[in-house]
Amino acid sequence: MTLKILACGIMRHELEFLLKERNVETGYIDAALHIDENRLADALTGALEESGGDVPVVIGAHCHTDMERIITAHNSRLINAASCIEMLLGGEEKARLDAESNTFYLTSGWLEQWRAIFIDGQKWDAVDARQNFGYYDRILLLDTGVIPIDDEKILEFYEYTQVPIEIMPVDLRHLNKLLGELIDQDESKG
Repeated sequence: MTLKILACGIMRHELEFLLKERNVETGYIDAALHIDENRLADALTGALEESGGDVPVVIGAHCHTDMERIITAHNSRLINAASCIEMLLGGEEKARLDAESNTFYLTSGWLEQWRAIFIDGQKWDAVDARQNFGYYDRILLLDTGVIPIDDEKILEFYEYTQVPIEIMPVDLRHLNKLLGELIDQDESKG
């Protein structure tokens, strides 16, 4: 039997890499919906209803203020992480990095989607971007190695934000552990 899960499109590459050996069908929510809670709730609710509910969900618990209610209303389970960043780093490592400086985190999925999220979605021009990103000392791009990081996109995002971008290699162990817990919980039910 094929297990169905629902996930944020930001994690598409990493999930496809980790789940390629498993009998899992993954549906994705558009990552750009992250900026609009109403549209995110509608899309998530619609996808859960379409799936029949009772599915593991790989979306950060803090990506919507009412995430727990949405998930439990559809008898589903949420991955144990506040965000995609925490899925990759873990809470302790993220807290350590946060203590170093004011950091905006970016994944390869975010880098692919930054125009749709910030320019199209938020309607931020360069001035808005600099005002909003000006709080940060750095942008930390988490490189999982699953897909190549496009240097041109890094440069474009830097030009847009004017905040230094550092690349930090990360492995998928933490995400794989969380995903295993979520899937094993589902498989132990059946």
